[in-house]
Amino acid sequence: MTIAEIHGKLSSYEHMEDLLTSDVFSTFKYLDVNNGLVPFLKKATSFIDQTPPDFLEGIVEADYVFWPRTTYLNREPDVLLIITKKNQSTIAILIEAKYHSGKSNTHREEDATDKEKHPLEHLDGDQLAELFKELQDGSIYIGDPSIREKYIRSAGNRYLFFVTAHYAPPRHDIEETFKVLQKYQYAKQNAHHFFWVNWISIMGVIDEVNSREAWQNAPTMRYLLLDLQALLYRKSMIPYNGFSNPRKKIPVTGSYFWQETEEQQEQPLFLGIKASKLVKSENYFWMGD
Repeated sequence: MTIAEIHGKLSSYEHMEDLLTSDVFSTFKYLDVNNGLVPFLKKATSFIDQTPPDFLEGIVEADYVFWPRTTYLNREPDVLLIITKKNQSTIAILIEAKYHSGKSNTHREEDATDKEKHPLEHLDGDQLAELFKELQDGSIYIGDPSIREKYIRSAGNRYLFFVTAHYAPPRHDIEETFKVLQKYQYAKQNAHHFFWVNWISIMGVIDEVNSREAWQNAPTMRYLLLDLQALLYRKSMIPYNGFSNPRKKIPVTGSYFWQETEEQQEQPLFLGIKASKLVKSENYFWMGD
């Protein structure tokens, strides 16, 4: 599917975040955990103090559960990662990914009830807050018994990662979530377990991995990363590194968007703006009366 997308064969689906999630995390799934997934997760920053995660050392493997369902509030996060460390301890990371859309908040009635008709303990329908609650409560369905056992052992080491296409953390979404968590007394429960990372950072991860890996034992693994890189280029997910100095000087005779002639003196340039009202000795876009 990634190859087809690179060549424009899935143009009507390219805006879908599920497809992007599949492209990225399926690539990571077939790579060594430290040649894709872990370097990407290390690019994240905490919701609270913008520090990177400090719990991603000594990782040996990761299990992937794509689009699991939560069992209480019936949410569908994008990926559940169960990460195993050298000492066999486990970490659970729930990925909620966005591309063009924002949070999928849900309107819930005040008197909503669960399947047994008990009052539903929800978090005002805020997607991230409710996913955090489900993650910490262990309310995620996992069919594979071995993965489920690892998830149970991850209690106390469960993290929510919000992945978006923003260049900077989406402060409005994050602050909205924390207000809900504070309202329901959840902010004190591992609130430092929230992280944000953007898709764009994957480009740096690919360059980093390819610069240190010769791929002698698995030469085809390089192609997985190169295909992912080509896809991200197609989606314009390219880091902004500032402007570089031009290699040669370009002669500039003036700085303006248009040039007047005598015949144009009284013609409007834009609605309500006339060239005759401009004072050319000043530096500005225009001056009105």
